[in-house]
Amino acid sequence: MNVVITTVNFTDTALSKLKEAGLNAWKYSGPALGAGVSEDILYEAVKDADIIIAGTETYSLSLLKRLNRLKLISRNGIGYDAIDLNALKELGIGLTRTTGFVEGAVAEHVMAYVLYFARRIDAQNKLMHKHVWKPTLEPGAKGKTLALYGFGGIGKEIAKRAVPFKMNVIYYCRHPNLEDEKTYGVKYVDEETLLREGDFLSLNVPLTDSTFHLIDKNKLDQMKTGSILINIARGPVIDEFAVADALKSGKLGAAAVDVFPTEPCTNSPLADCSTTVLTPHTASSTVGNSAEMNIAAVDNVLNYLKGTLNNRYLVIKGVR
Repeated sequence: MNVVITTVNFTDTALSKLKEAGLNAWKYSGPALGAGVSEDILYEAVKDADIIIAGTETYSLSLLKRLNRLKLISRNGIGYDAIDLNALKELGIGLTRTTGFVEGAVAEHVMAYVLYFARRIDAQNKLMHKHVWKPTLEPGAKGKTLALYGFGGIGKEIAKRAVPFKMNVIYYCRHPNLEDEKTYGVKYVDEETLLREGDFLSLNVPLTDSTFHLIDKNKLDQMKTGSILINIARGPVIDEFAVADALKSGKLGAAAVDVFPTEPCTNSPLADCSTTVLTPHTASSTVGNSAEMNIAAVDNVLNYLKGTLNNRYLVIKGVR
């Protein structure tokens, strides 16, 4: 079987594990792939695949119909909004994901954003390197309210890190569990309260029809003036142009964004806003975490083929 690996930073160790299992595996090395990549470019990359170890690229019905050999997509991550699930079911293609190997690293990234704005060590360092001694008082994280929109695996991991900083952590989700308040030291609030009280608002939701442009002008108007928006979910969860306007008007104090509607992205309207921190979809990308995810994606392939895959990692059981 042919295994095509489209995910970035795939380790040689993980690749060797596939080959040792008797699979013909190789890493894609063409133009960068990501959310919204053109179908023709992606088709050329994966047309010979029986199995794809995938990144965030888009798998539409029309593309999947062209991939006659494809039996399984092993998602190297947890989100699968870019994959047409109905098409997979119709065509009998399986789907797995690396649940449990992403959440901690993403939460760490969120806390890096929070601490960046809380202490602005970068700005102080810049002055010192210019031989300027100018002590500043920064807002800090202690006592600030971190509002989590969504409280799944990532939201819980963020709470584990923020509460020890003495932050006030509130959350909103569709299916709250009051036991979480005791377990994680957080408080459930309604959406209106979440938007109104958050000094930092972190978006931790999947991309669905109901979360497309979840944060639009209306929601931004409800947020606390001067608050900071963090998006590590998916690009289309926010209306980038509305966020840019809110930043320029001062309604938003700042924004930190790791995900974009189309990736790779070099033309975001947020790049023109001086109070933004932008990263190229690297929230889960640490050396250790990337290596663990690679092995997990490979293990999902091998266990799927053997029929021993834990249902925790299975999204769709294919029949091809």
